[in-house]
Amino acid sequence: MKHRYLVLAPAVLLACAAVANAQYRDHRYDPDSVSGLIERVHVDLDRAYNAWHVSGGERGRLNHAENELRDFAKKWHRGRFDKGELDDAIAAVQHVLDNNHMNGREREALSEDVGQLRAMREAYDRHEIRERY
Repeated sequence: MKHRYLVLAPAVLLACAAVANAQYRDHRYDPDSVSGLIERVHVDLDRAYNAWHVSGGERGRLNHAENELRDFAKKWHRGRFDKGELDDAIAAVQHVLDNNHMNGREREALSEDVGQLRAMREAYDRHEIRERY
């Protein structure tokens, strides 16, 4: 019985390593996927702005989120992933979700965007994002 475990243990470890390696590879961000996510969030913010009759405060929150995301995008397009700028953009979009009166597709899209921006931030911390240059 002991010998069976000695034979199976390396096989199980190899299988686990292969799965972990595949997951790591699949979650890497290349420069185009980072840029694509940024662009999609901009589109979703614009859609939210145009879909709802927003008040002055809501408009200000949407504009602030756009500006924060644009600040991150500018640095990214120059080859720098600025975690602080990304954190500011995530917080600004979350602030829109928390305080603007919207529902439906636009709200769901922004909520998904925040989740993906946070996942991208975590991937950067795990060194899974390739720099642009």
